[in-house]
Amino acid sequence: MSVELDKLFIYPKHWVNEDAHSFAATIRQWADKEIISDRLNYQQNYSRLFPEKSRKLGIDIGLKRLVLPDKYDGYGWNSPSYAPAILTAFTEIGRGDAAIGLVNALEYAIFATITMQPNLKYDLCDALAQRYFSDKLKTPTAILPGAGLNNQKTPLFRGMSVLAGIADDDNESVISGTNLRPFGFGKSADLLCVVCAQSNGKICLAFVPADSLGVKKGLPIKQTGLDASENTDISFESVRIPKEYVISRDGAVEELYVWLNLLLGGVSIGAAMNFFEILTDWAQNRTIKGGMPMKENPLCASVLATVAQEITSARLLCYSLSQIMADPFAWGGIGGEGIYTIARMIGSSVQDSAINALNRGMELMGSAGYAKEWHVEKHWRDIKTVQACLCGIAADIPVKMDIARFFYDCKEVCS
Repeated sequence: MSVELDKLFIYPKHWVNEDAHSFAATIRQWADKEIISDRLNYQQNYSRLFPEKSRKLGIDIGLKRLVLPDKYDGYGWNSPSYAPAILTAFTEIGRGDAAIGLVNALEYAIFATITMQPNLKYDLCDALAQRYFSDKLKTPTAILPGAGLNNQKTPLFRGMSVLAGIADDDNESVISGTNLRPFGFGKSADLLCVVCAQSNGKICLAFVPADSLGVKKGLPIKQTGLDASENTDISFESVRIPKEYVISRDGAVEELYVWLNLLLGGVSIGAAMNFFEILTDWAQNRTIKGGMPMKENPLCASVLATVAQEITSARLLCYSLSQIMADPFAWGGIGGEGIYTIARMIGSSVQDSAINALNRGMELMGSAGYAKEWHVEKHWRDIKTVQACLCGIAADIPVKMDIARFFYDCKEVCS
């Protein structure tokens, strides 16, 4: 049964301009033609086809150039006002492959801290745009705060430990840190966006080319999903970068988190929507005792309703976040800390809803849901891995502590 997703999972279309609708439609065609229509072959030949499909999207269609200003031959989607449009695009990517969504979400979020108005950093954009936005695919990743070390005091970013240090030395900055875990794609990363702490405890972002002297990558790490996102621990042995490769303005790290929560929310919603398509086709062709369609049984219908309810709620929440980013004054003039907290809160809720939708639907599908030979199991693993990376250590405890600090003015709680 063919379903028109946007008529079922409604969203405020007037928040998205016509150019963005057209671009999202092109991505939907890419997902349908390149992946969904031949998903079994794609999964069986994943390592070979992933770069090919990624290049088609990033280079041929032009997704990689969204975040760049016009000056750098980009599409100029480097204003927060484009947040609903960008969310729409990433939802379509997630329908096809969450791993392709993740690598592009990382790239957009990382470069948004450089290019986004009103904080466009021209010197850093001049240095990195030509190198990382050529006709050859490049892979960025981020090293974010996380778990601390036993019996060792570390600088903190909102209760999470920052294990990379940075210091100035003449006209360069020197970065040090051991066995740091990237968000994803660490093994293949060409550029590392690292949350660092200065000697005075101030937190900043450093952009480190992966081929810099002193960057050491470890052995591959096994993970649940996102098969193309081969990760590894990375160490910095007194790595030197130009001073202009560092962003020390207040709020830069928070902005990175906000964009990651928005875009990866869209990716997981997109994956859940494709699961809905699979589940709908499956339920349409299953009968129970007496020849009744399974979907007409009240208990089964209740489970199917839960799947639709979770996806709908998640999508509406994510668009609310996008509009808060695009027009914060319409939402009461909420500031940087407020948007950061709301993004973390909504991001966590969206991932929970996407996983709950798949959990309930997979239970109904039985072996057709759990088996690797089908396509549902990969969507589940991918969303679960995105959730684990995004929400941090100890499930969603870091997110809960952020919420407590903002809403209740907690001073001493940490993650």
